Formats: sequence, structure tokens, C-alpha cells
Amino acid sequence: MAGSVRSGLPSRFASYLRLNARFYTGSGAPCTRSTVFECRARATPDYRPAFICDLVMLYQNGSEQVERINFRCARITVNEGGDQVFLKEFPRLRASHDLERRLRCSRVDRAWRAGHLLPKLGVPTPRPIGTAQSRAADGTVTEYLVTEWLESAQAFTDALAVAEREERAELLAEFATEMGRWHDLGIYVRDLVKNVLVTIEDGQRRYWLTDLDGLHPIRWPNRARVRFHMRQLAHWVKPTAEETTLIATSYSRGTQSDFASAVRSALLAD
Repeated sequence: MAGSVRSGLPSRFASYLRLNARFYTGSGAPCTRSTVFECRARATPDYRPAFICDLVMLYQNGSEQVERINFRCARITVNEGGDQVFLKEFPRLRASHDLERRLRCSRVDRAWRAGHLLPKLGVPTPRPIGTAQSRAADGTVTEYLVTEWLESAQAFTDALAVAEREERAELLAEFATEMGRWHDLGIYVRDLVKNVLVTIEDGQRRYWLTDLDGLHPIRWPNRARVRFHMRQLAHWVKPTAEETTLIATSYSRGTQSDFASAVRSALLAD
């Protein structure tokens, strides 16, 4: 089939259809909603929407419970026991707000749905807790996504930076295998490499997808998409020639195909 890069398209396409149908039309998960002042929120059944609005207020007011991670992300301590959550801010353009609301396709909606759908496909991602939308007096709308905080998680690029040679090779091989599996499931996140977290559970590494507002279901990983991710990987990792072969082989499930050669070429092109 034109555009395909591997065999087994029927099963991969079926996964894509399941993901795509719910991703663009489903609500993601049962939730409750409420309005508090100028903040509207929804939450999974084990949290109150008002709690999500409280987190937004803490973030907006710069509370000491809020630790900024970068310009629009923060870790918030929610109780005296030290439990924490992750909050991300999504400013919305006034011109596109009404259209996004009618189409239910805002970045927060995409992240909320993906956060509930991906675990059903066997892909780890931090559990979504709730979303909120606040409106300023001038009509400016800002949305927020709240997820669980992964304790002891490490960014994939940071884990590579401190890894010894053998561990680095293992990380690269495992990541390439996971990337191939995500692509097979129809999962494509534009800024993939820098948004993967690594945890170790029972001696096994797990690779977590984050920043899901940039996720777009795909029917199959065409060469252009894969080359884009491989160039990202080359930019962040700077693989050696030996590591390049390892990544290409792991992504291609050990096959020595023309596509594996294309992957190697993309890794060496940076």
C-alpha cells in the first residue's frame, strides 16, 4: 500500500480507527462539572471540580504551594502530606475560542481525551485529574490541564545525559522500540523526544508520553513523520554511528529493510 512503511497494516489501522473515533468525538471519561466565579471546571469522579478551580487560583495568585517548572507549567502541593499534581496553562486566542468550543477541539480537550485513551492502548501517560477554563474581565480565556505528578520520573534526555555507555545503549534501544510501538498504534506527538519521562518500577523502565495536546492520530507512520522524529532524536541525543544502527534496528524490530536504512540516514543528517 502506498505510504506504508511496514507490514501488518490491518491491525495497525484498526487501532488507529479506535483511537481516532474517540479522540475527536468522545468525552474521554466520565466527569463532573461546576462553575466557581469565573472558573469552569470538570474532574474525574474521584475529584471535585471546585478543587480544580482552587488549583487554578493558587497558580494564578503565585501561592507558595506552587513551584513553577517553566513559563506555563507548575507542580502544586495540594495538602500537608505532600501530595502533588502537575498543572499546565493553555492561553487561547479570542478569535478562535468560539470555534474551538463548538468543535470541541481545543488543545486541552485533546490532552484530556488522549490522557484517558492511551492507557487503554497500553501506553503510559500521567493520569488526567481535571481541566478548567477561566475568563478574564476583558474576555481573555485561559484553559488548564491538571494531571497526576509522577514522583521520581526523569526526562528521557536527562536520563541519557547521566547514563554510562551500556545503560545509554539500553535506553536508546528501549526508546526506539517504544517509538515504533506508538507509531504502530497510530500515536504521533510532534515534540516527542523532549516530552517522554522515564520511571523504574520493579527493575523495569517505563516510558511515559506527556504533553498530549500535540497528539494527532495517524493511520500509519509514513517516512516523513518518522524522519521528523528521528531528526529530533539526533538533535537531542547526538548518537554515534554505532548507536544510530542500534536505534534503527530497534525501531524496525530487528529487520534490515530499506526503511531501516532511511531511519539511519535521518539520524545521521542532523
